Amino acid sequence: MADLKNVIFMYSSFSGKSGRIEYGIYFLFNILMCYLALNLYKNVNLNNEKILNIFYSCLILLLTFVPMQAVTTRRLRALNANGTFVVFNFVPLLNIVFVIFLLLAKKPIIAE
Repeated sequence: MADLKNVIFMYSSFSGKSGRIEYGIYFLFNILMCYLALNLYKNVNLNNEKILNIFYSCLILLLTFVPMQAVTTRRLRALNANGTFVVFNFVPLLNIVFVIFLLLAKKPIIAE
């Protein structure tokens, strides 16, 4: 329940930490929104009113960009990793491996 609360209220916050479940929810939502944007873009016809689909697909991608970067930064912080690894989100093939790593990585055990 706490993960769902974080998804709703901390979608653009770069502070704090994020667990695997919260990251997975954001990732699933991002995949669904990208699929919707691609379907809108696929139906574009430059001769009629469906030209607005380009605007809608760009809007969807922009609205999902910041929350995904924020949750990635929080997930890296939860793993005690450097936040600059967010750059891996922009490398095309490395992006897939990076997301899978963040979904499967467990919290490091810190001996006190």
